[in-house]
Amino acid sequence: MAGFYDMPNATKHLAFGLVLGAFSGILIDGLFIEWVAELGAVPIESIGLMVFLGLLQALVFHFLLTREGVRLLRAPPTSGWTMGLGMGAIQASYLMIRMADPNWPGFVSGFNMNMIMVGILITICMPALEAILGSWQGSAVVEKKPLSVLWQAGLFRSFILIVVLLGITSQPILLIILPPAVLYGFSIAEEKWLPSALIPSVRQEYQRTLRKATKRAIQKENRELGEFVFDSEE
Repeated sequence: MAGFYDMPNATKHLAFGLVLGAFSGILIDGLFIEWVAELGAVPIESIGLMVFLGLLQALVFHFLLTREGVRLLRAPPTSGWTMGLGMGAIQASYLMIRMADPNWPGFVSGFNMNMIMVGILITICMPALEAILGSWQGSAVVEKKPLSVLWQAGLFRSFILIVVLLGITSQPILLIILPPAVLYGFSIAEEKWLPSALIPSVRQEYQRTLRKATKRAIQKENRELGEFVFDSEE
């Protein structure tokens, strides 16, 4: 998005996201899954702990994206995007492994078609939603208002965790929220948050190109096609 020079940061933050996702998976296991497996129900305390975990994840994103080396390259939006992808992917993989356990107390358990379908949904939606929130926090860093977005992104991350965890345990209907949220978040990230990685002059050119592409598409649709002329010899 911002050129070649933000690629090392984006790749490095993808690795950070993988590590953060692994630690998050351990905390989700200890603070939620084990309780649910032992009690056969979802305790209120575990939901509160997921809120705390979401806020903690947002705080780690804030710390990593506000470092000087990232800010100088205007790379926080793209780095936040890749870090979110890594974290969400590992969390989704961890939950899929848990659901594949025949002793899992959720509405799907064991390696079967239902588990695979739910796993595919989670594998697509969790990394996408975490990437969207990461780009939001990164955009806020570029726009010099990271603290105002920090707690909001933390609450949204908590909401994602709670919806997914309740969805795979007791309330599968909640999972239908995920695809619309992904589509809505993508539209905002593509239009607003990711382009904030561009310097102002390049961003203006980028928006000008988008406007021209829209005009060309309209002209192409409205263009009247001529008729083929066949020459015949007598």
